[in-house]
Amino acid sequence: MRPLFGTVEYFEHKIDTYLTNKKNKNREKHIKEIVSKLEQEIRHEFICHERIKKECLQNLFKVSKKTAAMQ
Repeated sequence: MRPLFGTVEYFEHKIDTYLTNKKNKNREKHIKEIVSKLEQEIRHEFICHERIKKECLQNLFKVSKKTAAMQ
């Protein structure tokens, strides 16, 4: 079962998949890249209430910090 869009688990899965495909070279750069892409997607392509967008962004940034700390 896939995690729901916008949840912490969803962003963990997206970032892990992206890093696996990049073979973990320049990990910090790739984390910034995927977070930036996901942020743009949430802000400009995801149509929903602003409260939900804010929650999704908070989850994304939480996972981003957690992943960056694991380096």
